[in-house]
Amino acid sequence: MRHDLHAPNRAPARLVVAAAAMLGFAAATPAMAGPIGWQATYGSYTEMEDSFVGVGARLGAASITVIPNVEWLFEDNGSVYTLNLDATMTVMPLGVATGYAGAGLGMLTVDPDRGSSRSDMTVNLIVGAGLNAIPLKPFGQLKYVVVDGDDPIVLSIGARF
Repeated sequence: MRHDLHAPNRAPARLVVAAAAMLGFAAATPAMAGPIGWQATYGSYTEMEDSFVGVGARLGAASITVIPNVEWLFEDNGSVYTLNLDATMTVMPLGVATGYAGAGLGMLTVDPDRGSSRSDMTVNLIVGAGLNAIPLKPFGQLKYVVVDGDDPIVLSIGARF
């Protein structure tokens, strides 16, 4: 067997690449293992008399959950939607169900078919309860939306997954 003394030794480079890959996977594991989930909602805005569907991400840490979400209202004469950043805190942790309260900020956009669109900043005050005993975790929620003009109450049901 002939050894060429002038050939580059690739073993240290391979070792460095393997170590870097293992370190990268180890560093990414806590982020991937974090309590991240989704939610889907259906409900009604009382003052606007419109129903809506919504979807959002759920980012949890201890008893606090941050929920960036969007709601699309079913409106006949234009488009109405909200973009929200809500946060809830568990106030009644039970094994089967959980009560929570929270608040958030949002942007309510009304874009009529005729006329100019308008966006208003909102403040959301939230209370609700969710079941934890089954994989598709249903919840019910009441949200009071403070916005210029009407201050609708939003009744919604949904599922967390």
